[in-house]
Amino acid sequence: MIKKKTRVILLFLMIAGLMFFTACGGASPAETNEENQKSSEEKTLGIAPETDESVSPDEEAATALSSDPQKMKFTTSDGIELNGIYYPAGSISAPLVILMHWAPGDQDDWVEIAYWLQNRGMGGNSKSAENTPWLDSSWFPVIDLEKSYNVFSFTFRNCENGCKSFERDKWYVDVQAAVEYAYELDGIDKDTIIMIGASIGSDGAADGCAYLNQVHMDTCKGALSFSPGNYLTINYGEMVRELGAASNPVPVWCLYAESDFESAGVCGTITENNYIPYSYPPDAIFSNGHGMNLITPNLDPDPLGLMLEFLALVS
Repeated sequence: MIKKKTRVILLFLMIAGLMFFTACGGASPAETNEENQKSSEEKTLGIAPETDESVSPDEEAATALSSDPQKMKFTTSDGIELNGIYYPAGSISAPLVILMHWAPGDQDDWVEIAYWLQNRGMGGNSKSAENTPWLDSSWFPVIDLEKSYNVFSFTFRNCENGCKSFERDKWYVDVQAAVEYAYELDGIDKDTIIMIGASIGSDGAADGCAYLNQVHMDTCKGALSFSPGNYLTINYGEMVRELGAASNPVPVWCLYAESDFESAGVCGTITENNYIPYSYPPDAIFSNGHGMNLITPNLDPDPLGLMLEFLALVS
């Protein structure tokens, strides 16, 4: 009798346990077979399984980037505080373009080109004037939507609203400070930095590229110059040769007007393999054809088109 009762109790416990398991979500054999069959059919039809659609850390960081320019200050090795502006790209680890201005102006002369290279729908608000086509973005070439560059500009010492005096040796100190500061900016590809400049800034572009590669090897990938003239007490041709002699030769392009004798005497005499000059005849250039005056529509080849070609080559 006791054994019979024991068997009844055990059977009751087994049935209760099975009912509990089913109530808590345990799938029946039929349900399991149905799920397995569905999974097999999805694989056969090439249907991807549902995945977690959470955003990756890189995508979150890119989304969080503000397109607004960020004003910054940095200090040179001789204690001078300079003003800079950082225009973040639309994605993290994008190449960095450093823009260097000419003596008649300051970094504001680059503002529309900076927005254009940033390619995030900013800019277009500068006053267009007949003698400043580089501030009229209506004629700028279209950049592919997926392309966006980080951009950094700065103003040389004593050059707010135009340089008050020529301080060639000190401007080179400014270039050194600017490129080292820009190298530490958040969100940039530290291995892909390109320098572009006009007049005093065009020498600064080549000088700064060579200097940056001395302190951070192979990080500057190219220098594009509008009307250099050995303005920072450093020979432009020597900088071109130094950049070309690197284990990874650095391309240097120079744009100049044939009537700009100072720049023509520099750009037209260099024959290095890493170097390409582009000259404009007197009847094709705007105003005196120096520096930012080369950035004007209707030139052949288009100066901003060449800028895009150069950036595509080196980045």
